[in-house]
Amino acid sequence: MKFIFIDAENIGLKEVEAVSVSITDKVLVFSKNDAVKEICERKLFICNSNYPTGSNQADFYIIGKLVGIIASLTEQQRVGCHFVLYSQDNALVTAFSFQCKLLNVRHNIALESKKQVLSIPPVVEPKKNKSPQSLEQKIYEHFKIEQTTENVRKKLNQSKSDFTKALNALIKAKKIERVSKNKKTWIRTKHI
Repeated sequence: MKFIFIDAENIGLKEVEAVSVSITDKVLVFSKNDAVKEICERKLFICNSNYPTGSNQADFYIIGKLVGIIASLTEQQRVGCHFVLYSQDNALVTAFSFQCKLLNVRHNIALESKKQVLSIPPVVEPKKNKSPQSLEQKIYEHFKIEQTTENVRKKLNQSKSDFTKALNALIKAKKIERVSKNKKTWIRTKHI
């Protein structure tokens, strides 16, 4: 599924009209312009205009919506999604790409920048085979808060043997530690 973000305040009315999408794509347009709102209604796009008026307010709203949507998806759903930005605003393009890379989702920028052609490499889809290192990273991410190893294993839906192997590697590397001797909970070590 594609999530298409259109910075209509940046690209203008004609570019919004020219965007060609599939009926299954989720298209979010950001503009306060009435003509753009009419196009959105005709093309079944979602028009977002309830942000404050001012410099970069649409950009902030786009990034907020992007992060909110990605955060609401499961890891499995993220693999099947593709995020696209229509904008020529260098700062917005940078922020959009950064968030997509940080959250490990496929993305691309549909338009060339006015100032330069950006060479943003595509995000590589996660491999189907889960290597012990990627599993270690997933486990490590869950120990931002104090919790039991069994709770984390269930959340990740991993076999005991694979999970224990990755968990032991994290313990050996001193990346996680037991909260106290009489508790069965673990957390990230403070010095890392």
